[in-house]
Amino acid sequence: MTLRPLILLAALGIAPATAAAHPNILPVHDVAVSYRLDAPGRPSANYQFSYDAADQRARIDDPARGTYFLVDLPAGQARLVIPALHTVVEAPNLSAISQEITQLEGARFTRLGQASYAGGGCDKYLVLSDQGSAEVCLTPDGVALSFQGHDAHGSATVTATSVAYGPQPADQFIPPAGFGSVTLPPQALAALLQQQ
Repeated sequence: MTLRPLILLAALGIAPATAAAHPNILPVHDVAVSYRLDAPGRPSANYQFSYDAADQRARIDDPARGTYFLVDLPAGQARLVIPALHTVVEAPNLSAISQEITQLEGARFTRLGQASYAGGGCDKYLVLSDQGSAEVCLTPDGVALSFQGHDAHGSATVTATSVAYGPQPADQFIPPAGFGSVTLPPQALAALLQQQ
């Protein structure tokens, strides 16, 4: 699933910075970030990431498909909203992606230096965990401007192209009223995403 790195990026906020060596990995302000996702063998794709810092909720819009993910970090829940079908897809593997990140408490962060993306500076870190490895560039207030990593599901690079701080409307983080809900197994969800 090409959105997996973006969901992982959103779910970084689940892991509190418990050790002194950990950078701030949870945005402390509401923010909207445009990202470009590059993965081997696939064309580049653009996504919009919105974050509600108070409630630790994220929304990841896929303009090309007209769909979006809603991620509730404290609940460890992720849902796919398909407006064209007036449907919210509940899928166990989506929530499992966000839950994987809770294990980042034991990850090892090694500072690599500084970089700049989307007009902002950030500190680069090598992140090693049982799930894989990544290089992430984080602003002091916890916004990821770059993420390059690999795990058992493959590799991808996510790069910020614009960052806008400001209040995010609360209603954009909840499923629309009147939408039906369906639960799909992982294989059916993968087939649905391929068709979009």
